[in-house]
Amino acid sequence: SKPFPSQNTMDDSEIKASKKVIESGILSGFLGAWGDAFYGGPRVQKFEKMFSKMHDSEYGVSVNSCTSGLIAAVGALGCEPGDEVIVPALTMSATATAAVIFNCVPIFADVNPITSSIDPLSVKKLITSRTKAIIVTHWFGYPVDMDPILKIARKYNISIIEDCAQAPLATYKGKKVGTLGDIGVFSLNYHKHIHTGEGGIALTNNKKLAERMQLIRNHGEAVVARKPTKDFRNLLGFNFRLGEIEAAIGIEQLKKADKLIDK
Repeated sequence: SKPFPSQNTMDDSEIKASKKVIESGILSGFLGAWGDAFYGGPRVQKFEKMFSKMHDSEYGVSVNSCTSGLIAAVGALGCEPGDEVIVPALTMSATATAAVIFNCVPIFADVNPITSSIDPLSVKKLITSRTKAIIVTHWFGYPVDMDPILKIARKYNISIIEDCAQAPLATYKGKKVGTLGDIGVFSLNYHKHIHTGEGGIALTNNKKLAERMQLIRNHGEAVVARKPTKDFRNLLGFNFRLGEIEAAIGIEQLKKADKLIDK
């Protein structure tokens, strides 16, 4: 009968962590050039390790939004003009527009009317020779039924991106969402379970995909010669970098993640 009260999940720990960053004078540790600073500052790298470990994943790539993470994921998979990316018809617009950034064609699959999740039967009907990837959305914290999706992906050699914006630490048959496909992308936007104001993070167990997302995140074209990099697809990079203040807040949020998600 009345709106939910606004909640503030910040306490003294986030305030103290932010203050340390401000006092250091170094609000971002990134440089768009090859070297140690290419991967960001110490808090960014610590947050990535904490988040990936929490979700039983090998690699974490922080970004400035979940939208940026989805774009980086599509690019990392090598999706090119004319490729088709199947997405659910019910999702946030960025799930589909991430494909459009690389001149791919988003193909809309129907959703299950009970769970609101992408319908595997609809996905199967939409597969063509040009299908490059499937993006599933774990909507409202409810995991997609992944077994039939994974079966389709294996049969047709299609990559899977998981949009986990609303589902941190959710599990499917004992395994964390975001680790079931090739890349999982999470939101750190201010109205999410774990937040840094704005931000996001992508997870993968594939070292090459992690590297490609890192390049897309941080002006990849400026470092490919020195790195060196052999696969140049989609490596005209963006500035998708997360700042040290946001990462410091994220570290403190992760320490109480279970309580925040339970609430």
